[in-house]
Amino acid sequence: MPQIRRRKPEEEGEINITPMLDIVFIMLIFFIVTTSFVKEPGISPSRPFAQTAATKERGNIMIAVSRDDQIWMNKNRVELTGVRQLVEAARAENPESSVIIVADQSASTGMVIDLMDQVRVAGVTSIALAAEGEE
Repeated sequence: MPQIRRRKPEEEGEINITPMLDIVFIMLIFFIVTTSFVKEPGISPSRPFAQTAATKERGNIMIAVSRDDQIWMNKNRVELTGVRQLVEAARAENPESSVIIVADQSASTGMVIDLMDQVRVAGVTSIALAAEGEE
């Protein structure tokens, strides 16, 4: 007669999920750190039409210029002289930041050029102008 082996209560199988939880938390931290957040400017100006408009994937600093040359950034109206500090602060958070200027088609060219100059003085050389393209 074969001998039947009985398990003792302390030998019961148990699944250890601690390593799986460690991996999940490490992946969560990785995705949080690598995610770049886009801060909306606060207004939606009427963008001009351009046949060569292309989608830009990595623009995380958005600045808007309204039809009456008001500058909006992070849902707040800012003066031209304050743009430099805000862009420098955003660049400190993400050194590879790029700027997208969303200017109303009625905004003055001089204001847009002055704004671009302030962004460049803040250290960001990757600047794009938003336009409407063909859909």
